[in-house]
Amino acid sequence: MRVVKHVYLYMSCSTHKIQYDSKELAENALIDQHIYKGFLPHEGPQDVYECELCGYWHMTSKSWSGDRNERLQEMIDSGEMKRKQTASKWESGFRY
Repeated sequence: MRVVKHVYLYMSCSTHKIQYDSKELAENALIDQHIYKGFLPHEGPQDVYECELCGYWHMTSKSWSGDRNERLQEMIDSGEMKRKQTASKWESGFRY
């Protein structure tokens, strides 16, 4: 099991969104949410962006470019997302 530590701050931005220190951390959190919450491709956050108000990175359900986040899209297209979601469901069944 991969352990990911996210470095983020809660809601000190006027957007009231979680703030991530870097694009990489925000993308990791985006992908983790899709894996562990079992989102379908069109559900949940779709991209990350650097906030003009606070300078940190946030997740968004809308993409600025009109496309889904590239890393997320690659995982969906390759089938890796579905495999990780299935593994996550199995893993959660073994927890006490």
